[in-house]
Amino acid sequence: MNPRQVIEYYSREDIQKALLQTGKSREVVGVFRKGGFGERPNVILYPNDIISMARNGVVEFHCSLERWSNPMSIRNDNQDSLRVGWDLILDIDGKGWEHSKLAAKLLADELKRHGMRNVYVKYTGGKGFHLGIPWGSMPRRIEFRETKRLYPDLARNMGLYLREQIRENFSDGLLKMNTPEELSETSGKPLGKILTDEGIDPFQVVDVDPVLISPRHLFRMPYSLNSKSFLVSLPIKPSGIMGFGKEDARPEKVKATPDFLIGGSEDEAGALVAEATDWANRQKKRESGRIAREVVFDKAVPPDMFSPCIKNMLDGLPDGRKRSLFILMNFLGCVKWKNPEIENLIFQWNQKNKPPLSESYVRGQIRWHRMRNKQIPPPNCEHKGWYEEMGVCRPDATCGFRNKSVKNPTAYPMRLMGTMAKNKKPAPKTKRKERKGLIIRTGE
Repeated sequence: MNPRQVIEYYSREDIQKALLQTGKSREVVGVFRKGGFGERPNVILYPNDIISMARNGVVEFHCSLERWSNPMSIRNDNQDSLRVGWDLILDIDGKGWEHSKLAAKLLADELKRHGMRNVYVKYTGGKGFHLGIPWGSMPRRIEFRETKRLYPDLARNMGLYLREQIRENFSDGLLKMNTPEELSETSGKPLGKILTDEGIDPFQVVDVDPVLISPRHLFRMPYSLNSKSFLVSLPIKPSGIMGFGKEDARPEKVKATPDFLIGGSEDEAGALVAEATDWANRQKKRESGRIAREVVFDKAVPPDMFSPCIKNMLDGLPDGRKRSLFILMNFLGCVKWKNPEIENLIFQWNQKNKPPLSESYVRGQIRWHRMRNKQIPPPNCEHKGWYEEMGVCRPDATCGFRNKSVKNPTAYPMRLMGTMAKNKKPAPKTKRKERKGLIIRTGE
């Protein structure tokens, strides 16, 4: 596109409305044809701001992941006081087009599995995609700290966690498309980097990057042009990722709508934040060399041995029903309940809720749980925003606050079995590695 065509594109009313909507409360910076960035900080408030920048040679518009009370006042020493929120944006970039689409689809599916209803996908106009969660879906406080002040660390942990959750399915999907040798040739990475002892490292083939999340980090705005391809950075529906073609992003084919990264209900991302935080804490423990103890039950734990919080949830709730569904499915899977038994209990439980969750929502969550086919423990007991705030944490003698060994509902049956065995007969002189009903494994 020549400069006149670029100006004509940004003079379109639908494009201007979309850019202005996304640019609200954000820093917006222009990028010139040769890649140079305009002065910072900068904002766009009116259509003439966009046209003026285009006439001065701007081809792309980039905006901040963070939302600010006064973007034009940003300095290095006042960012925490001006930040009012932030969006989670994951950058997917690979040389293989179908490979990038697969990564984007798997991440979108993973976000939905965590209960996210507002998942945004955008083609970058180049080789990849951006996936986003709006600030409106984020909990405002986590463990008494304002979430807006946890940027960028929390955002980075969420991105790394999501990337790890799709690793196995991504590896399998790539190998269905190509051999390791073909993946090496397409990605330009040595075969030795792609192949690992466990198969392949899919993130050598496609870069899923949460590490770029940093203060004042920018991303290409929806409906901005890409200065290399002159295709539009186009929002698309998650369901349309695999069928999307680059020709769909030609400027003359695009009709802009101002609805990117809007909406969301507070705590929609609560389960995702909790899982990502727990995962990050476990990673720190591994890196510090601490050895974890894994508890594996050899048969299904009966309901009378469930922790008080789980029993209280199963009585039905007026509030916290979605969080309870997330907890119950993970807990039951960890204590060796089979999928049909889990589903029956979940549907029985839902009828006790006031009001019940919609059947379609429950079935959708059960489907994601079955597709995942992995045992993931529920959030730990001390995690804020869960058991105590839901009103289900009423400890008994086995899991009282002084009992440091019960840090998760899945540890309660283990503790209870140990107490029962101790009361039944004297403790053996030698330390045993097995107890009735469970096996204790040391190590990762």
